[in-house]
Amino acid sequence: MENCKQSFKDLLHTIAKEQKFVDYSLDIKEISSGGANYTSKLFSVTVTEGTKKLQLFCKVAAIGEQMRAQMDKIYATEHFFYTKLAKMYRNIEDQCGVPDELKLNVTKYYGSTIQLNEEVMVLEDLVATGYENYDRFKSIDWPYAQAAVRELAKFHACAWAYGKQEPEQFEEILKEMTFNFGFEGPEMQTYTTSMIDKAVQTVREENKEMLQKYFESFDAEEYAVTQKRSRRLVLNHGDFKPSNLMHKKLDDGSYDIKVVDLQTMQGGSPVNDLIYFIFTGSDEKFRSQYFDKLVDYYYSELSAAMERLQLNPDEIFSREDFDYEINEKLPFGLALATFLIPVVTVDTENAPQVDESLDISSFNVEKTSDLYAERLNGVVNDYVKWGILK
Repeated sequence: MENCKQSFKDLLHTIAKEQKFVDYSLDIKEISSGGANYTSKLFSVTVTEGTKKLQLFCKVAAIGEQMRAQMDKIYATEHFFYTKLAKMYRNIEDQCGVPDELKLNVTKYYGSTIQLNEEVMVLEDLVATGYENYDRFKSIDWPYAQAAVRELAKFHACAWAYGKQEPEQFEEILKEMTFNFGFEGPEMQTYTTSMIDKAVQTVREENKEMLQKYFESFDAEEYAVTQKRSRRLVLNHGDFKPSNLMHKKLDDGSYDIKVVDLQTMQGGSPVNDLIYFIFTGSDEKFRSQYFDKLVDYYYSELSAAMERLQLNPDEIFSREDFDYEINEKLPFGLALATFLIPVVTVDTENAPQVDESLDISSFNVEKTSDLYAERLNGVVNDYVKWGILK
């Protein structure tokens, strides 16, 4: 505990007292994300008084000035979700009579601080209640994919319901929660150039020239604009991948999923989160069997979630709107996969270290894994099959 920031200790003591602990002890253990988290140091905390225990999961800010300049709102964004937005969503669900089992599955929040360079977030320790991260080295399976996009659909529908109830506030939130998709800056340009070169070297010989041409004509500004526009803007998760979800496998083989790591919420198309999830979590074999099925399943769940919240899908975000945006945004998924797969698949020992020196150049993975080559070639094969890469 001696190495913990004072703001972290103070918040833990405040929470303990709020939870009616008096003469208690704190057991604080730093835990590793295994290369799945790059913005915070993670801790498991147990508050104990006699036989009474409270188990907490804590995130403590751990990025330096360069990353802060690039991601200046991440801690305030997650703080806003748990202190304001989640409560608004739950109120709307209650007003609409949504059954508990169909409500957005939000992690219990205990407290946070957003004081600059002292940011801390304290939540329920889901691991202590039987939840776990999906193994990022394994492709998602169909039951997991179903559960994940079902929760994603609820997340998006709640945002639209809030937008209908409080349109002016919702517009302000959309303006505030923006994320720079640009590729400007020497560090970002170095990273993207390196990842493109690595990808071209890694893909099979018959696909090298097509991939090179794709990136020669790749328009970074259009990519950024496309990510930020939609026929109906929603608040996206922004980093919706298996390592940012916690799951519990149920006796019937289905999954109970909680969405976590809400630091990158942003305005955009709901399709952005769906494409992001598919290409950060699946392999070629999964997509050959389930890509179309999962896309359809997401929209059916989105429609059902909207209807539960007394929204008309045809007015809010029709199937025609959805199909249009899938076709518009899918071509950029290849660039997304190229830049993300090296980090998603990096072996734990080669993952960037989480500390105050972390910046975008830290993600320039020098030693990629065999899984990286397999996943990247699978994505390229899909884009050839879909007629996007030619």
